[in-house]
Amino acid sequence: MKFSHIALGFSIALARFLYKQDKDITTTYHTHESLRVPEAFDGYKIIQISDFHNAWFGFRSSKLIREIRKIDGDVIFVTGDVIDRRTPNFKRSMGLISQLVDILPTYYVTGNHEAHYRGFDRLERAIDASGMKNISRSNERLNAGNDHIRLVGMEDLWFYGTDGDHQVVDDFKEDLEHRLENRPDRFTIVLSHRPELFDVYTSFPIDIVFTGHAHGGQIRLPVVKGLYAPHQGVLPKYTEGVHKENDTSMVVSRGLGNSRFPFRVFNRPEIIVMELKRQQGVQ
Repeated sequence: MKFSHIALGFSIALARFLYKQDKDITTTYHTHESLRVPEAFDGYKIIQISDFHNAWFGFRSSKLIREIRKIDGDVIFVTGDVIDRRTPNFKRSMGLISQLVDILPTYYVTGNHEAHYRGFDRLERAIDASGMKNISRSNERLNAGNDHIRLVGMEDLWFYGTDGDHQVVDDFKEDLEHRLENRPDRFTIVLSHRPELFDVYTSFPIDIVFTGHAHGGQIRLPVVKGLYAPHQGVLPKYTEGVHKENDTSMVVSRGLGNSRFPFRVFNRPEIIVMELKRQQGVQ
């Protein structure tokens, strides 16, 4: 067999592998069991998507929407980067959003790409008109039966100032503290784009934080796992899964799309489902 034939076969196989890694969506299920979960929320299912970055999942994101519709969820959280600032596709982003709100109540917070997107004012107005609730600067209630959960949304750090400035993190922390309203008795969920702020989140009485941004470390390998994540650098600590400390659980979505690096390797696009379970007290 000629070398050219081998090279062609390898190239085709590699292209197919990379395409499937980028487009084959996986759904990851987690459970948060706690005495603090209100009884009315026992079995409540949260669907999280993050870092869409204008990814192509068929016409009008049909493959992604089909996977979300399969889930018997109660609410959808969108944790930032619904558009890519380098290759923005406003129509595709809004096409996804308009379909999400037809499925379930949907709540959204900004990511770093929204902060740098020149058309963000237009995007924000369109989001408000769509029915998706932008809670980047507000609190909301999730209601079930006669009870509710407090939902707090935080803007991305870039909306506070230059990333990397210690004052920016201090301002973010002060804002988060103010938004929590000193109510540790109320089950609290926070939506925030950045997982690298884990130490900030765990300094407050927060039950669950939903984050994204890390893109799963982009390339995942055995043992070392994710290789690189924005604002965490090489061999990042927070790239996927659930991390726990001080009674706070942080969920990190691997996200759906790509930004500067165009491929995912052993790191398929991810939808997260978090089911709340009320832990039974000791009899």
